[in-house]
Amino acid sequence: MTKGAGMASKTIAGWLLLASAVACAPATAQTVLARSERTVTIARQPVRIATEIGTVPVASAAGHDDATAGYISHVRAGGATERPVLVAFNGGPGASSTYLQLGALGLDHVAVPQVPGAPLPPAPTRAPNDDSLLDTTDLLFVDPPGTGFSSLPAGADPGSYHSVHGDALAAAQAVRAWLVAHGRTHAPVYILGESYGTIRAAAMVDALREIDPAMHAAGVLLLGQALNMIETAQRPDNIVSYVVSLPTLAAIACYHGKLAKPCDPAHAADAAQAFAGTAYLHALYEGRNIAPAEKQRVAAQLAALSGIPAAYYRAHDLRISKERFRVELLRAEGKVIGRYDARYTAPRAPDAGPVVGSDAFSAVSRQYEQAMPAYLRALGIADPSGYAVLAPPKGSWNYGGDTSPFTDWPFLDPIEKAAAADPHFRLFVSSGLYDLTTTIGAADYLIAQSNLPAAQYTVERFPAGHVSYSDEASRHRLIADIRTFIAAGTSR
Repeated sequence: MTKGAGMASKTIAGWLLLASAVACAPATAQTVLARSERTVTIARQPVRIATEIGTVPVASAAGHDDATAGYISHVRAGGATERPVLVAFNGGPGASSTYLQLGALGLDHVAVPQVPGAPLPPAPTRAPNDDSLLDTTDLLFVDPPGTGFSSLPAGADPGSYHSVHGDALAAAQAVRAWLVAHGRTHAPVYILGESYGTIRAAAMVDALREIDPAMHAAGVLLLGQALNMIETAQRPDNIVSYVVSLPTLAAIACYHGKLAKPCDPAHAADAAQAFAGTAYLHALYEGRNIAPAEKQRVAAQLAALSGIPAAYYRAHDLRISKERFRVELLRAEGKVIGRYDARYTAPRAPDAGPVVGSDAFSAVSRQYEQAMPAYLRALGIADPSGYAVLAPPKGSWNYGGDTSPFTDWPFLDPIEKAAAADPHFRLFVSSGLYDLTTTIGAADYLIAQSNLPAAQYTVERFPAGHVSYSDEASRHRLIADIRTFIAAGTSR
């Protein structure tokens, strides 16, 4: 056995021992930080909601609770114990659930200006959420160790908590502890993750069963999916990454008026997708062997679809990275488009290189961050200063595998296995047309390369960016889609 294989074997054995210990253990004691109740209006009817905020110990090894995970739950008072529970978290890694809470799913909502680039208010505008899911499901927001009110002490094992599997196990332990403590172990559980949280959500399908074989997820919802990271990260020599990115480039170019008129971003994306999977993929595969006339033709078509001059494509092997596209599309206007939402722009620095730092959408994200302390006080927290909205991990994150060139990162596997084992298990995937981070084409490619039955997945596109719910029309449609997705699973 090689040294790497031996280390992996020991790690797996440790995880299995931990899973066995957790499964046999009673509910872990929670530390409740606040409880409160409020009446909300859902479908014009008053509904009483009980909120609880707390932490729960989690273990990186059997019998060794060395960190805590945080949670904020909203439960319909007097509701049946079999009501669905939607578990939700953001990504990062190192992000709390602030953005999902105040952007879409929490009791309150922070609205942002709907015209990209319009001045943001000096202080966030927080109001009761006018489109709550609490008519359909109870809500459990999870903050991974180190974020929110949770803790990741110096003595905790960073190798575990800063890995895909260990991070998912910690979240699964927190979910199990909450379900047991509240008598909800028979409730259908849906897992919703955003951005990196989509990798956590997929990994939790297995992690829940590992810590308690009686537990399973009824479905998974991925917002801005990052499961096929190889395509999302856009490695320079991975030609598929350019193919799956082209529909997004086309939608963005159309939005900014860089394509022939009339132009509709969704239709532009569809046209780009048809070309990308045929002539463009073939041209990239040909590489240096492509005929000059064919290279000219493909470059011209790429220019028509993306707004980037054909000369650029001819000079760069018919490729443009997503980061370079941010700089080149509005070069003449002296602007750089946003990474997380390309409808937003920022001035272009004279020395802007291939990768541009600050993102134009960041100011919108800060609206949610700035509103969180007051929201926590409204939920009963006297001093919210200890809540970490962001806690980026120190050091590298372990995505699994090893340094071998043969390593794969099959993050979709747990979902595929769950769907094969349970015909009622379902997957929901949503993407934003203007998201240059996790693109619509990457989401389509993920599903196209999967073995999921058509009846067990739903894929949606929204005319927004990575944080699709920052767009009000998209937020309402997303909530309606989630409500339908959960209601369909509980009506059978």
